[in-house]
Amino acid sequence: MRPTNGPATRLSRDEWLARALDILATEGQAKLRVEAICAALGVTKGSFYWHFKDRDDFVRSLVLFWSDQFTQPVMTHVKQSASDAGERLKSLLHVVSDGGYARYDVSIRAWAAQDPQLAAVIVRDVDARRLAFVEEIFADLGFNNTESEMRARACIAYLSYESSCFVKRPEEDRSKMLDLFCGIITHR
Repeated sequence: MRPTNGPATRLSRDEWLARALDILATEGQAKLRVEAICAALGVTKGSFYWHFKDRDDFVRSLVLFWSDQFTQPVMTHVKQSASDAGERLKSLLHVVSDGGYARYDVSIRAWAAQDPQLAAVIVRDVDARRLAFVEEIFADLGFNNTESEMRARACIAYLSYESSCFVKRPEEDRSKMLDLFCGIITHR
């Protein structure tokens, strides 16, 4: 029997995961309990178990969803955007910032620190892939291995911090800041 307060809400697996990321970012990991998510989404626990075998399946799926939606698309776009390393770096900075691709990074990492069995393993893999990708750009710019790694780490840290901790600036200001950062991070 359908509740009298309106039509039943049906969420796809990806909708569940996208909304769960928003809950994680806005309300914290404590709200990533099955009951709390269902209440926030206005669905029953049956909806949760339709899409996920158990909480571990949900955790694994959520971190993989974050990885799939917020890492590979950026890498693909940047690779296709320019062959010149300097232009690839600028593309990376602007795509991540403008597209909000790092908006969940701080929340995911805080959560992974509390869940070393599942989330942390996938986050480490994502970090390694991202680091290798950005290091390659700096190596193509002529930096040695140590310099490339340090600059890649600084770049990733800046993008994660910029997306979650700075008050959003007007587009023109943000673009200028990204270009300034690009100049700083590539300065010899």
